[in-house]
Amino acid sequence: MNPLITIILSLGIFLFMLPIIRNTGVEMFFNLDALLIIGSGTLIGLFVGFPVQRIKTAFFHVKESFGDRGNKTSLLKEILLMAGVYKRGNIREIERRQAEIQDDLFRMGMHLLINQHPMEEITNLLEREMVLRIVNQNLSQNILKTLARLTPALGLAGTIISLIKMFDHFQSIETMTPMMAVALMSTFYGVIISNLIMLPLSSKLKEKAILSESLMAMTIEGLVAISEKEHPLKIEEKLAGIDGVEEAPALLSGRDMAWGEINR
Repeated sequence: MNPLITIILSLGIFLFMLPIIRNTGVEMFFNLDALLIIGSGTLIGLFVGFPVQRIKTAFFHVKESFGDRGNKTSLLKEILLMAGVYKRGNIREIERRQAEIQDDLFRMGMHLLINQHPMEEITNLLEREMVLRIVNQNLSQNILKTLARLTPALGLAGTIISLIKMFDHFQSIETMTPMMAVALMSTFYGVIISNLIMLPLSSKLKEKAILSESLMAMTIEGLVAISEKEHPLKIEEKLAGIDGVEEAPALLSGRDMAWGEINR
C-alpha cells in the first residue's frame, strides 16, 4: 500500500477512536459475547447463503483489489510492444516475449493469434471470458453487501439477547446501568463492521470491476488492431482515449517503446 495512504488511514483510525475511548478506556468497548454473536452469526449466514468456492473467490477479489496489478499504462505498453513485433512478422520474437506479458487476457489472446486462430473466434472467446470475470466480480460484491446488511442485524440481536439476560438478573437501577452499556456494544460492533469495513470493501470491488471491464475491452480492441497489422502509433491513438485514465504517461512511454521495437 502507498505509504501516504497508510499514514492517512492510520491517522483516520486514531482520530475516529479517540472520542470513543476518551474518559471510558478501551476495556469498556470490549464485549466477548457480542463478538461471538456477530462473528458466528456472520459465518453461519455466509455459508448458508453462498457456496464455499464463491466465498473463496470473493476473498481473492478483495485481496486482489488492494494490489497494483493491471493499469492502463502497462497494458498499453504491452499492446504497442507486441504490435510492433507482430507488424514485422517476427513470430519467434512474439513467442519469446509472450511469457513476459503481465495481463493474462492479453497473453491468452496473443497465444491464440500466433497460433492462427480466426480473429472472430478469438474475439468471441475473449468476450465470453470478459463477461465471466465481470459476473464473478459482481457476485463477490453481492457477498460483501450481504454481510453489510447482516452484521447490523446480528448486532441488534446481540443487544436484545444481552437485555434479556440483564432483565433476568435485574436487581437495581445502579447495577443495570453498566450492564446496559455493555448490551449496546453488539449494535455498535455491527454498525462499525458494516459501514467501515463491508460497504467500503464492496465499493472498492465495484471500482475495480469497472476499471477491469475497461481494460479488458481495451485488450480486445488492441488484439483486433494487432491482427490487422496497424501501426503502433495508430493503435495508441485509438486506445489511449478509451477511459482517460493515466493517458499522458501512457502516450509518452508507449510511443517510445513502439518506435524502439519498429526501428530495431
